[in-house]
Amino acid sequence: MLGITVPCLVQPTRKSETALNVQLFLEQQPTRQTQKIKTLGQYIQQHPTGWKKRLELAELLYKEGRWARAIEEYHQVIARQPRLIQTRLKVGKLLQMLGQAAEAIETYKQILPLCRHLATKQHIQGLISACSEEPTKAVRAFESAASLEPNNAAHWLALGQIQMSMQHEAAALAAFDRILQLQPDDLVALTHSHDALWALGEFEAAQVRLNQAEALAPCDYAVLKRQLAHRLRMKWIYGKAGKQTKQIMTAAVKLAPHSAEAHRLKAEYYCLREEWQKAQEIWQQFTAEYKQNPQGWYYYALFLLDKTDKQEAVKAISQAHQLDPQNLAINQALHQISPAE
Repeated sequence: MLGITVPCLVQPTRKSETALNVQLFLEQQPTRQTQKIKTLGQYIQQHPTGWKKRLELAELLYKEGRWARAIEEYHQVIARQPRLIQTRLKVGKLLQMLGQAAEAIETYKQILPLCRHLATKQHIQGLISACSEEPTKAVRAFESAASLEPNNAAHWLALGQIQMSMQHEAAALAAFDRILQLQPDDLVALTHSHDALWALGEFEAAQVRLNQAEALAPCDYAVLKRQLAHRLRMKWIYGKAGKQTKQIMTAAVKLAPHSAEAHRLKAEYYCLREEWQKAQEIWQQFTAEYKQNPQGWYYYALFLLDKTDKQEAVKAISQAHQLDPQNLAINQALHQISPAE
């Protein structure tokens, strides 16, 4: 039976007012969670004024990818316990990942008066700048936070992530390497540094990092996703190697049923095998089930464009743009697929 590795929060090595969450995308869906969610829901109906069980429910909803409802429950918790900074940070990051930048910014701004430590304030200012499409300001804020708390891995991770978004891979790698100096077995830093090394053309070093991550957590979604991407690049899609690739693909999608990226890799597997109908069915099913996921529509549009179905590609990319009008990749694809007359 497939095991599930749940990434933990990266805790600062010296005492601070909050442990900043450095990995919100906990791609997992244990079968027992559904029943536990139901049980917690019943308990909350009987005890509506409590907050601890409601927080537990919100965490489960969050881990299952039911983010809209998780946010609702987190807000109920915050109304009862307004000084829970970690909970407010999760709400902000979830809103950010859902493309609700204005709401995320407001959430982060509400945290600032609760902070006593300058490093935490700088980190949150960085999150606000990132949401405001001001990556250079975000870099400066995260660098300031990291200089104030050099042993807090969360600051280095945020810095590395924003550098990667700006395609500053060498700077991002330096930030991820700082985390690994603090915590050599940090799974998040290993997988992110793998991506930076790959982008820099350091393929052997990238594979070493991925091998380290696999040894630590062979069934973790982040590891499986990168293994799958590597196997598809190598075109290991037939025979015994192809069967193993399909097993990894199935495991990754099972762990992340709501992830457009997991489904992109699944569709790529079938495209490489020239099973175009299966690939198209993947996107038809995903966009039907996750209508509010702009990344799903974006990937579907690229697939349709590759299939020279421009009319449907225009519809798909327009839907993606409507859901996330500030997304740079979506905007570029929109102009490519549907240029202004």
